[in-house]
Amino acid sequence: MQSLIDKEIEAMEPGLKAYAVSILTPLKTKVLKWEYGNDEEFPAWEFANFGERNVGAAFCIDGHGAGGYPWGLIFTNDDYFGMDAGWYSSFKAMLTDGWYEKNI
Repeated sequence: MQSLIDKEIEAMEPGLKAYAVSILTPLKTKVLKWEYGNDEEFPAWEFANFGERNVGAAFCIDGHGAGGYPWGLIFTNDDYFGMDAGWYSSFKAMLTDGWYEKNI
């Protein structure tokens, strides 16, 4: 998993890369529950913390619902996937959807 995160970060421009590295946390396995069904469980990796409101980032190979995006914003104090609007095709897409610009 770490090599996948590193590959995503390596493809980023310098400012975004520095921000991405600054929010990384040690990899932690996490089971995410699908609240739109019967709380089905899916393995995931938590790998970043945005430093506010318990928001972190996770990667789930199964992705989020019909869209199947594997990179997601999660609440670190919760075990649910959350809304589909918080899941992305890449780590870069997640950061550039608002977090990075807000923090520069």
